[in-house]
Amino acid sequence: MALKRKRSNSAPRLLEPNEDTWSTSSTSSNRQFELAATEFTVKIDVPKQPRNRKKPKAKFEVDIISKLIIQPSKWHRMRSYSSFINSEITFKRGDIVEVKRPGNDGVPGERREWIAKVLDVRADDPSHVYVRIAWFYWPEDLPMGRMEYHGRNEVIESNHPDIIDAMTVNGKADIKEWDEEDEDASIEGYYYRQQFDYLSGQLTTPRQFCICKRYYNPDTKIVNCSECQIWMHEECIIKDAIRRHKKSSLTAKISDDLKSDPNPTPLEKGANKSRDKTKKSTSKPDQGIAAVLFEGKIRIREVTKKGDNDSDSGLDSDTIIDEDIHCLQCGEVVS
Repeated sequence: MALKRKRSNSAPRLLEPNEDTWSTSSTSSNRQFELAATEFTVKIDVPKQPRNRKKPKAKFEVDIISKLIIQPSKWHRMRSYSSFINSEITFKRGDIVEVKRPGNDGVPGERREWIAKVLDVRADDPSHVYVRIAWFYWPEDLPMGRMEYHGRNEVIESNHPDIIDAMTVNGKADIKEWDEEDEDASIEGYYYRQQFDYLSGQLTTPRQFCICKRYYNPDTKIVNCSECQIWMHEECIIKDAIRRHKKSSLTAKISDDLKSDPNPTPLEKGANKSRDKTKKSTSKPDQGIAAVLFEGKIRIREVTKKGDNDSDSGLDSDTIIDEDIHCLQCGEVVS
């Protein structure tokens, strides 16, 4: 019969089939570049590759254990466990966990905990339990910084290795992988879709959307055309609508100018063009155009400047125009 040892309710303990339950206590440690490291140091047995801006995708491998040099060598003599318990929560290999961040006072919206994936659990004795992990990154922590397509709840998986003390693990992180190729995938809470390769400094490329071939920020809207199956950014649809209305407004102004002076006198070669500046303009006031997507339509409003209530479309400035959304690729109406 296995011997059960007395344990503390707050200290992490190890669990493995047919193994004793150990009580453990340890000192805190965390990311190697912000806190004093544990007694172990982790180095990678390959030269770090320079970043290549033309490289389209990173070669990502989560667990680079074969490339790690861990010192002191006693790490390899320590017993490996499948899981451990801290604060009555069981943590297993493969779990994504929260790691205590120094100075985090728990105020919502301020400093967030660090995130890591558990790859291995080892113990030297009941007072020294260590976890080998791979860090996740918040987008602003990446070498290239936060991109425009990164959502506010987005994190980045990496193979950045480290060894931390089990006492620094606060809880499980509710983070799901988002497969962008799955059209029915829902994005709720925290998620990740990209990987950062610590060896090369490269970030994997997300899926391209829309005719602009840019990426998708889930904090914004995106519209699908059922005819050609393209997904379009809300921003691109709005820009196209504004461009078309500005073009029609310009055409109307030119038409009005030609009607007011059907037989314009051409300027002689070398004539001073500035003398025409005194001629009173017959064109209508400038128009500012705004647009939004609303209830499956493009809602457009022309804001008249100079206090004129007549817009180029013949509508006053308080009139809202609702148009069908047309696909930017095939031109079909998007229902």
